[in-house]
Amino acid sequence: MSILNVTKAALLGTVLYIPLALATGKAADLIIYSPEPAAEQTVDFVMPAVSGPNGKFELDVGALSDPSSAIFRAGASFTIPVGETFGLQGDLAVGSFADEWVGGGALHAFTRDPSSYLIGITAGVVAADGAMLGAIGAEGELYFDRLSLEGWAGYAALEYDDPMLSDDSGFFGIGDIAYYPTDDWRISIGVASILGSESLKLATEYQFADLGFPLSGTGEIRAYDTGAWSAKVGIKGYFGGDPDKSLIDRHRQDDPPNRALDLFAAANLLTDTYEGPDLPPEPDCGDNEHPVWDGEWICVPDET
Repeated sequence: MSILNVTKAALLGTVLYIPLALATGKAADLIIYSPEPAAEQTVDFVMPAVSGPNGKFELDVGALSDPSSAIFRAGASFTIPVGETFGLQGDLAVGSFADEWVGGGALHAFTRDPSSYLIGITAGVVAADGAMLGAIGAEGELYFDRLSLEGWAGYAALEYDDPMLSDDSGFFGIGDIAYYPTDDWRISIGVASILGSESLKLATEYQFADLGFPLSGTGEIRAYDTGAWSAKVGIKGYFGGDPDKSLIDRHRQDDPPNRALDLFAAANLLTDTYEGPDLPPEPDCGDNEHPVWDGEWICVPDET
């Protein structure tokens, strides 16, 4: 079994464990992170799910090995609290790779205790010329001191405009294990498995605390099950709330990840082309009909 498959299995197991742990209440026994020393906490103290209206923008560039091409991605998110225990977030994203432009969005609805967990439902969609990929599923996070487990898993569907390309649907899962060596530095390993297309990534984010405004540098290396790889570097800026907030607190008290950008990891599905046997020559259907492939060529009357 390859290292990619072993890592994928371990991370997907983590993704599936998050909602199970939250649902059974076992997560509470595992939490050792809190925003203040345990001796100073009160039993009734619970931080809000979202500290206040906030958002972020992301921009990165890089390269894809196969097909050889440049990568460009841009995204933005805005998050609002709904009372003390719930939050809503909207994501937008646009990107280009392999000479294809892709756009998308996502919507999160969640509840969260920033000292221990997040759980909710998230739906997202990305679209390219002639294809659309949608996904909906449970999203969850668990916080253990400086370690975070993050996952999004559920049902995905891929639809093509071209009738010669086969639509697909089934399981998807995206999971990350993140560690914060300092309050402003995050490193992570993650996996994406969407309709059988899989990838493994290493990523990092560092917030520059001395700039006077919240700005981070980001980097990512991703390996695909096709043998291709990609590398990206970028920036991420935050707005709303406390400008001096640490990176770990932003991730646990403000906005979940931009899941529209995460779906770009599977966007190579959108550029698939027909790979079946060579078709026989199209028949000459005359002036009022056109050929359609249905296991064999048939002549179909033109619409009037």
